[in-house]
Amino acid sequence: MPGILDVFVMKERVNDGSNPILMTLEKASMLLSLFIIGTIGYGLNLPDWGIGLLVGASLGPVVYIHYYILYIRPLKKQGNIDVK
Repeated sequence: MPGILDVFVMKERVNDGSNPILMTLEKASMLLSLFIIGTIGYGLNLPDWGIGLLVGASLGPVVYIHYYILYIRPLKKQGNIDVK
């Protein structure tokens, strides 16, 4: 599993420089995903601590899935990364 420095290096390789609008949309997509997960918890009538636990537990997987789709997968298709 790549470290945080590897993610930043992959981000530069894929984007060839960072576009502030794309970075904002990436973060908005992550927040929207967490909001949807929170509303699912609310719809299940979980207590407040349950909703917080649900959103907190899904924070890591949501961020990793976004980074995988946006940065790791394109580099794996190009063959520029060695992932074991």
